[in-house]
Parts: sequence; structure tokens; C-alpha cells
Amino acid sequence: MLLPIETRRLLIRLFEDKDLEDILDYSHTADHWLMRTLKWQPTREGIKKFWEQRRYLDLSGSMDDIDLVIELKGQNKVIGNIGMEIARQAENKQGTIDWLLGSMFQGQGFASEAARSFLTFGFDKLELHRISARTSRDNIRSWLLMERIGMRREAHFKQSANVNGEWQDEFIYAVLAEEWHSKQLS
Repeated sequence: MLLPIETRRLLIRLFEDKDLEDILDYSHTADHWLMRTLKWQPTREGIKKFWEQRRYLDLSGSMDDIDLVIELKGQNKVIGNIGMEIARQAENKQGTIDWLLGSMFQGQGFASEAARSFLTFGFDKLELHRISARTSRDNIRSWLLMERIGMRREAHFKQSANVNGEWQDEFIYAVLAEEWHSKQLS
């Protein structure tokens, strides 16, 4: 069984109905950086519409998008979500990871713990060759986290993202499967 992904403090799993209120809570407390990355409207209806389609995981090869919730073990509380867009054609085998934690759960190592386990999942279970991530140049906490977990900066795109009418620079980070596995062994 591939899911849930279990870490010391977290369960990364499929959405369940009981998660709706927790997702609504952290959607409403979203700061500037979280608001620009929400994939749903921060309403009950918006959350339900987005997450209902992500109740099941089909790894048969046609899947190109995974979105999972991050649950704090012992508290049965969803504190965020993590996802990956996947291009798994034989010649590609790449993913782009993203994560989002509620404001009150940031700065406690949960994002690093979730991202590390999800990178391992991507390389070991999905057999991806390369996984990347992107963030605004101004979101220092995000790109420092990417560096901390072993990703390297590959690109700096000038004014490539229009956020609320303002052009912002973006950084692209990535790690190859061979790099990831060698870092996990050391």
C-alpha cells in the first residue's frame, strides 16, 4: 500500500469528508504567500469541489496530479496539503512538488518533514527522475526550506509570475533521483 505516507509526526493521505473544516480553517488564516497558492476558493463549496475530485489515487499511469492532506498525528487534524504535478511519459518522468501549511503550523519543521517524505515517495514509488519546485524570490522561507531539504536552485526567472497585478521573480529548485538517494544514504 502506497498511502498513507507516515512520518514521525505526520500522516500524508487522501482527503476525507471530516477534513473539510480543517482545510477551511487554514484557508481562512492564509497569509499573502498561502493565498496566492490556494488551488480552491476558500469557501466550503470551493474546498469541497476541489477535494472531492481527489478522494482516490490511481497510479495506473494516466494520473498527472496528486493532492494529499497533511494530518498531524495524534491530533487527527489536517494542517496543510502537499501535491505534485507529474509528467510520467517514458521520456520525461518528472514532477513538480508544492506544499501549503496553515499559518499556525509554520516554523515547526512540518513542511520539511512532509516535503522530504513526499520527495522519497516521488522517487521510490512513482519512479520519477527529477522533481522541481517553484517559489517567489520574495518568499524567503520557502526557498530556504527547499535548500534545507536538499534541492538546488536551477533558475531565477525575472518577473515571470503575475500576482495580484504585480510582476514577481520566481526561483526554480530541483533534485534528481540519484542526488536524493545519495543524500539519504549520507
